[in-house]
Amino acid sequence: MLLLLPICFSGGFAMGIVYFHTIRITADMIVSGQRPMLVIALAIGRLAFLVCGFALALQAGGFGILATLAGVIGGREMIIRIKWGARP
Repeated sequence: MLLLLPICFSGGFAMGIVYFHTIRITADMIVSGQRPMLVIALAIGRLAFLVCGFALALQAGGFGILATLAGVIGGREMIIRIKWGARP
């Protein structure tokens, strides 16, 4: 169980990077008015990706879910810092 927590965190971190980077791509596509069907497909796909990732983490129990959530939040922070630069 204890060995699964770093794996859950790492997986959550990767999920967060992919999820929030895809949000950025989707927002850029909406603003530019490109391919509305692709925008909808990306939105559904990223939600399904996140649900599947958390369903997989659920197998590790409650602490696995928390570690995955912490990883997703860490991935979000990384994407934000890449977009707007590091802030104190």
